[in-house]
Amino acid sequence: MSYPVNTTENEFAIPTGSQFDIKKFVYKLIGVLPWFILSLALCIFAARIYLRYTLPVSKISAFVLIKSDEDAGNGDYKTLKDMGLVGGNKDVENEIDIISSYSLMNRVVDSLHLNINIYKEGRVTASPIWGDQSPIAINVIEEYDVKPGEFKVKVTDQNFTIIQGKSEVKEYKYGQLFECDFGKFIITRNKTVKSDPNGYRISFAEKESVAKNYRSGLYVNKKSDLSGIIEISMLDEIPERAVMIVNKLIEVYNNAGLDDKNIASIRTIKFLNERIDTVKQELNAVEMMGQGYKTRNKISSVSEQANLYLGQAVSVDNRKAEQEGQLKVLESLERYVGNTGSTSDVIPSGLGIGEPSLLSLINTHNQLIQEKQRLALKSTDADPVVANYSMQIRDIRENLVKNVRALKSGFSANLGQMNSTYGNLESKISTLPGKERELVNITRQINLKETLYLYLLQKREETELSLASNINNSRVVDHAFNTGVVKPVGSQIQLFAILIGLALPTIIMVLRDFFNNKLSDRKEIEEGTTVPILGELSYEKNKKGVVIDNKSRSPISEQFRLIRTNIQYMGADKPVQSILVSSFMSGEGKSFVSLNLASSMGITGARTVILEFDLRKPKLSKYLGVSGEVGISNYIIKDIPIEDIIKKVPGQEHIHVISSGPIPPNPAELLLSHKTTKLFDYLRENFDVIIIDTAPVGLVTDALLLERYADLTMFIVRHKYSFKAVVPYVEKLNRDKKFKSLSLVVNGIKNESNFGYGYGYGYGYGYGYGYGYGYYVQDKKKGFLDNLLGGFSNKKD
Repeated sequence: MSYPVNTTENEFAIPTGSQFDIKKFVYKLIGVLPWFILSLALCIFAARIYLRYTLPVSKISAFVLIKSDEDAGNGDYKTLKDMGLVGGNKDVENEIDIISSYSLMNRVVDSLHLNINIYKEGRVTASPIWGDQSPIAINVIEEYDVKPGEFKVKVTDQNFTIIQGKSEVKEYKYGQLFECDFGKFIITRNKTVKSDPNGYRISFAEKESVAKNYRSGLYVNKKSDLSGIIEISMLDEIPERAVMIVNKLIEVYNNAGLDDKNIASIRTIKFLNERIDTVKQELNAVEMMGQGYKTRNKISSVSEQANLYLGQAVSVDNRKAEQEGQLKVLESLERYVGNTGSTSDVIPSGLGIGEPSLLSLINTHNQLIQEKQRLALKSTDADPVVANYSMQIRDIRENLVKNVRALKSGFSANLGQMNSTYGNLESKISTLPGKERELVNITRQINLKETLYLYLLQKREETELSLASNINNSRVVDHAFNTGVVKPVGSQIQLFAILIGLALPTIIMVLRDFFNNKLSDRKEIEEGTTVPILGELSYEKNKKGVVIDNKSRSPISEQFRLIRTNIQYMGADKPVQSILVSSFMSGEGKSFVSLNLASSMGITGARTVILEFDLRKPKLSKYLGVSGEVGISNYIIKDIPIEDIIKKVPGQEHIHVISSGPIPPNPAELLLSHKTTKLFDYLRENFDVIIIDTAPVGLVTDALLLERYADLTMFIVRHKYSFKAVVPYVEKLNRDKKFKSLSLVVNGIKNESNFGYGYGYGYGYGYGYGYGYGYYVQDKKKGFLDNLLGGFSNKKD
């Protein structure tokens, strides 16, 4: 079959109206109104179910002030900030990223054991319970690092039962330590909550995945661009849990900030404690040695001259010890910097270093380390900013080593001078008696160790005081509180359900129309072709082939009468005697229309003959119940009289039929025979109406070969069966004058009010017919052929 789809736009272009018919669209909407009602009912029901089984989600918020002291001494900066010419706290963005970091949330999960959840089984789904809503509380003693899993707990007032796996059941008392695959726990009873006899499900999830999940639901935002206050909020189905998480997160954040600040002081205290223990042991040893010397030699004190020398020696010893102490600190610092090549280790700053430039370098180094560590929480080593910090730290370490070596040279020179002074004192002390001289030396060592010991104790106290005085760079403005339910909002869900309920049928209707390539509207035909519509036939299911007779008053019989009447207007210049009936493809009702059109003509008394010229797929003989063994093909091929192939239709006085006969191998060649012309000449002389039932035009050329014998051509299209592309094809046939007096008959119209053919036909008894081109009212005083052909006298319809 050749489908008429390759035609150009110019060939078939005809004037068209508006592309969108609002009235037609409204009729379609009314036609699918039951579907709209059903869709709305289903969507509203689904919304109710969703609201019934969806837990409400609340928003928990806390407000924290991020303080900054970087501009404390910068008056110009403060002035610009007060004028609003610069942003607020420029560290706020970094703190927001730190609070939102995975590491902090992981600590919160580990601290609150958020990976352990209790679920209450429902009829449809399980819902989590928390805190005071739970009939039991789980105290974690030790948690094993195992794969995620769960076990069931059945709760009574006296004890609880653990059901793990299919068969393992153990009973415990409240407060009793029990061990399972996931760790060691103690369960206590909350008697204010009634227990569920169905039990509860305790789930153990992976901590990393839980931390990622809660982190994705955490929102940290600035209140304004010029403000240092940030809002920490979280959405959760259990408000009490979210309050605890947000408060714990703030606590962990503050502790992490203090740890960053205190790390240098903690390492300094560790170094001082080690040094104090060593000096204390040395001091005890020297004191024991002095006490023993006095006891053995029975000496309680030294002479006045010896005390003078002792005082001078102690003064020199103290200065020397201070210089040696500074030198040892520098040597320790040099070894520390040399051994720890990492750019992530801080340098102890409270070691008693008196050189301001060196102390400034150490403090700058430690500040850069802290900034880098805080930045590493939200970035990687490949970040250019992190790389820049690392480069600055390496440069400072190089400067530190240079400064340390220069200071060591200075201290070594000072020690040389002190050693010279110390030598002079040694020569003076050597003049004292032996026992007294030895006691002076011991006393000097005791004084030296005591001075060093007291100095170290003082430094430790100063460092501990500094450690205790460190405060956070943040202050909690408002602790976490519940701001209310944010979703689902019942009114919004129901409104959305109504919109979906209205949109779904509309979208389906529009898509069905968009992808529909079948004729469904009379307007599609009228806008696509100038060929007149001769009539329209409604669809009747399970009806016999002949639907019209003398007594029939059904809508379709009236429609055939209307077509019969409208035929007159197609032959204004010449009476219509021969009617050719064709279509584009099989199944459009061509033979049905031919048969009933002949019947409508026959009941008026007109001698009517139907020619079954569909030689390839004949159907008429079968519909009429006549034998098709002898017919047109026999007549053309053999020398058979025309009278022998004309058969009278049973039960029809004025209707005759000429069957197709045996199906020939070359139908088109048979139609070109001169006998065909002879046949039509005979029929025109002996019959009033000749109806030619031909093969479809879209399949073969038979109809085009028979066109010359027809006064009128009826082209049959079928509602919701024929392709829309048939309309421009018919227009092309009409413009090319392929058929004489070409007209259309729309067959099989389904009475659906939403697709354009939904008007009632209004046929009944005694009504005139208002279809056609102008209005025609039959003159009942004249016969049908007097009106139609102008010459034959017949009885009334």
